[in-house]
Amino acid sequence: MKARSSFKLLILPFGLFVNSTLAFADGWQTDAQGTSNWHVSPPTGQCNVSRARNRAIRAGIYRSEIVFRDENVLTFRGLTINGDRKEITFGNEPSCPELESRDIP
Repeated sequence: MKARSSFKLLILPFGLFVNSTLAFADGWQTDAQGTSNWHVSPPTGQCNVSRARNRAIRAGIYRSEIVFRDENVLTFRGLTINGDRKEITFGNEPSCPELESRDIP
């Protein structure tokens, strides 16, 4: 009976270590203050949604949300500073090239 409890005490820390190591491999990142954030890099050859959203902000479209995404394009819809609705489409390539920008009536 004592051998089993000793074995469990040895395995438990190892299991916690493996579990935490796998979590970081999946995208969990921590800062020096103990805060964890989920971050996953886009697959090679694709546009990162975060990068595309930043490009939309630089194009003057704020409070944007993704309305369409497939293997070729990412489309965001948001508001300009004047309150007008606008839609912007980016190519699904690493540089996120802007393909189209249009006002929405």
